[in-house]
Amino acid sequence: MENLIFEFCDYIADKDKDNLQADQKIIISKEIERAIRNIIEMKLQYKTIYEGEKKKTEIIDPAKEKFDLLGLEEVKKNALNNAKLESRTRNKIEFNNKINEKEWIKNVFSAINNVEFKEFAIPRKIYLNVSYDVLSGSNLSQFDSVVDTKGLDENPICKDLQKYIENQDTICLFVTSFNDAPEANIRKLIGYHLTSKSKDFHHRFVTLVLAHKNQPEKVHGCDGDWDAGIQIRKEEVQATFRNLNLDFFLENILFYDALRYYRDDIVKLNTDIYSEEDVQADKNEFIEAIVGVVERRRNILLDEIKDITESFTRIKNGDALTGSEIKAIEKAIQKIKDLRDLSKRVPSFVYKDQGLDKGFVTKYIEYYRTVYKAWNTKHAIHRNFGSYEPRNIDIYYDMRVFAEGMDEDEMLKKFTKEAKQELENILNDLTSANESLKTLIPELVIQFNSLYDNFISEVGKEIQKEAKRKLSPQKEDSDFWKALIKEKGKVRPPGETYTDNVCQTLKHELEKEESLNTFLEIQAVKSWKKLVAKMLSFFGEK
Repeated sequence: MENLIFEFCDYIADKDKDNLQADQKIIISKEIERAIRNIIEMKLQYKTIYEGEKKKTEIIDPAKEKFDLLGLEEVKKNALNNAKLESRTRNKIEFNNKINEKEWIKNVFSAINNVEFKEFAIPRKIYLNVSYDVLSGSNLSQFDSVVDTKGLDENPICKDLQKYIENQDTICLFVTSFNDAPEANIRKLIGYHLTSKSKDFHHRFVTLVLAHKNQPEKVHGCDGDWDAGIQIRKEEVQATFRNLNLDFFLENILFYDALRYYRDDIVKLNTDIYSEEDVQADKNEFIEAIVGVVERRRNILLDEIKDITESFTRIKNGDALTGSEIKAIEKAIQKIKDLRDLSKRVPSFVYKDQGLDKGFVTKYIEYYRTVYKAWNTKHAIHRNFGSYEPRNIDIYYDMRVFAEGMDEDEMLKKFTKEAKQELENILNDLTSANESLKTLIPELVIQFNSLYDNFISEVGKEIQKEAKRKLSPQKEDSDFWKALIKEKGKVRPPGETYTDNVCQTLKHELEKEESLNTFLEIQAVKSWKKLVAKMLSFFGEK
């Protein structure tokens, strides 16, 4: 809390400086700013000023006024004193039964989220237990829980989302605005996970497009019809995914407009045309669409079980392989063996800096520089030795994801794409002229995709561990972390910047001794050999 308050004070001190570069400016989210202002009792004030018949609103910022009057250090002392952090220890509040429960939830949740109660701090998470009375009659009652994660800020592929996305019992709704759907961060996150062919993420992923009033009617070609506008936009969203080679179902692109039945001039139901029943029916239809995703997912799993059972029966009851089929398998085995050494398929230089081509570490440093653009974000990362929980930042996890490849045209996924396709082609070729193998080989292809996804993940996890080892110890007495932390406020000669310095220091640390570039290459070769060995074991080979 203290760090967040001081960061806000630094933001106030810097925000009107026009001479700062983009990476020198302090950036904090509007949500955090609103919460901090409530805590330190420096909320923005709005004053209406009349100039003749015209009126305008003037914004008064008490924090900026105090800074101009007292300076940064005094503002920090004043803010910390107003916050009374020692009294903000409460973490539970219960329904008081005095008003309607839904109304109570709405009001109290908002107050907790904005830190309007003096006994609460900024919450990392809010757990809301809802009684049966609230959910009775709603399709939501069939769900175990609903989890609302943080928005996809600077880095959409963050560690805290992984457990939900990997969970087979979770439907993931990625919320996006109507005009920008699907937003860039959502495309990146979905793209990263949909490249894993064996995990069927696309059956559990839903793009939820939040339309605002009259947006669907303004879609080109819909002639002012809401339903037509929705259908056109839905097909455009799917086309965007398709252009990115992402398999996304049309049925899993859902739309919801909370104000569809309300007046344009005020948030009030348009009772001339609609009723409360229309609003509830629209909500029910949306929840039923989510239930439809669950049902399709269940039916797909049941079909898979049926197919596997039938395939096993056919294989068990099948006749012995013919001589030509045995020869085809032997030939395929030899081809697979020839693929064991990844270094023969992926040259060493692709992992390293080579002329104009950049290696893994250099590319990651560029990613670090641009994704965490603001210097205060970088400083918070350094001060917390690589992991900054309030913003869900973990640079070790980032390096894992970056090494794996955020899509199939980056890093390890890109390097091994041809070798992967070659191995898959060997398997598929076996089925073209060998009747007895048409049942077995498709199952092997499924197994291969699973092994390949595990290969990518295994190498990524090793990179994550090695990066953490290289940047150890994660303590203030580490010369490396001390050097990064000291870059804040340092007097610099012309042409030298904070960002250049910290990025160069981080790059040097990742490349010294055995470079992370070389480590990535070694791990890729080693893990690929294991993958091929497992494929050969399906044919009885060691």
